[in-house]
Order: sequence, then C-alpha cells, then structure tokens
Amino acid sequence: MRRGRTLHHLAWLLMLVALAGFVLVLASVLLNGWPDLTWHFLSSWPDAAAGGDGILPELINTTVMVGLALVITAPLGLMVAVYQTEYRQRRRPPLERVRGTWLAAPTIVIGLVVYRVAVGWFHWPISLLTGTLALAVINWPFMVSISESALGGVPASYRQASLALGASRFETVVRVVIPAAAAPLIEGLGMAAARMAGESAALIVTAGINVSRHWGLLAPGETLAVHIWYLRTEGLAAGRDAASAATGVVLLTLVTVVLWISRRIARWFE
Repeated sequence: MRRGRTLHHLAWLLMLVALAGFVLVLASVLLNGWPDLTWHFLSSWPDAAAGGDGILPELINTTVMVGLALVITAPLGLMVAVYQTEYRQRRRPPLERVRGTWLAAPTIVIGLVVYRVAVGWFHWPISLLTGTLALAVINWPFMVSISESALGGVPASYRQASLALGASRFETVVRVVIPAAAAPLIEGLGMAAARMAGESAALIVTAGINVSRHWGLLAPGETLAVHIWYLRTEGLAAGRDAASAATGVVLLTLVTVVLWISRRIARWFE
C-alpha cells in the first residue's frame, strides 16, 4: 500500500516537472515572438536570402500539405482498420507487426526512403507533392491505430443488434459501427493533423526549401516547422531569433485551433 502511494506521488512529481518545463519553454517562445507577430508578418513573403520578414507561403504550404495528406491517409487508414477489427481471422497478422515497426521508425528515415523512391526512381521533383507523399507515408500507420481504437470502442452489442435485424456485415460496418465511432475518429484526425504540422526532418529532403512567389504543387516549398529550422540554422536575417519564435507561436496556435475544432466537432457527433 505504501509503495503504491510512493509511486503515485512520484508520478505526480514527474508530471509537474514536465509541465513546468513545458510552461517555461512556451513562455520563452511567446515573450520572444509576440512583438514580431504582426499582420505584415503573417501576410508577406519571407526574404529569399535572409529568411526573415513574413511567413505567408509557409502558412499556405503547411495547410495544403497536411490537408492533402489527411485526404489520402484518412480513408486508407479507416479501410485497414475496418478489416483489422471487423473481418480479420488471425489474431495478429503480419501487417500489424509491420505497422508497429513503421510507427517506431524515425521520420527522417521514412523521408529518405520516399526521396529515393519518388525522386530517384520515378523522377518526381523535390516539391510540395513529394513532401505530401512523405507526410502520407508517415501518417498512415498512425491513422490505422487511431481508427482501430475508435472502431474497437464501439460496443459489440451494436453489431449483434444490427446483424440480428438482418443487416449484412458490410451494412453493419457502414451504417452502425463507423457512425458510432465518428467522434473519436474526428478527434483522431485533429491529432494526426497536429502531428504532421510539426514534422520537419522528412520534409527538408522531400519538399525542400523555397520562398519563391511562384507557388505550385510541383515546386519546392517549406512548412512552418521547416521555416523555423531554416531560420535557426541557415537564415541571415538580423532578427532571425525573434522571427523563428514568432513562427513557433503561429505553429502552436495553428495546432491548438485544429485540436479545438476537431474536439468541438467530435462533441457534436457524440
């Protein structure tokens, strides 16, 4: 009993230490970035050489790439999860073991593999489209896990009642199971979007770095996370520290808004 209380107190202490560290980092980013967070900063292009001034293309690139990756991976992940939870016969098929390894793989390795296949073999350009493919490959096993968890949370009695009324298994999945799991599925989409918005390493090698005003899916382009990396490592702007902090504030705000919207929509479905 005493050992359980000690572990409970230790867990609370570690949580408070982690929370304090997060608050300190967040406060530092806000204090350094808030003065530069102006409408001009949000609506203008960055300087091609120095990297400072604005982040409009980075905002567009982040939104487009994350949105397209979700459009690709959400239905694919749901279909695999439906097979795993509703149709599979074996307890632990090989696909599940591969997915576990896929989730644990460093994203830079996945980015290099996508670069080798898409750019090296199929001669795709380093571009937003190639970066979107990298995000889709990174996000797919995560979407499968989210979908499996959501579908697995639907009570078995729902399925039994539907089948007892004469519905087929496919009709039960489409008309009963998936609608019942809509809330956690939508919330999971928000978490997946937030996760992809913070990706940088894989996108550096697949989407590249470009702040040109000539935007296109087949042109290179950087996201907010990659822009932060560029400012901190390669940027020559005088206020690059403040600009990177302001970009971090925008990224955190974007992630927070996405999570909030997904949770609100999920509650509506509940």
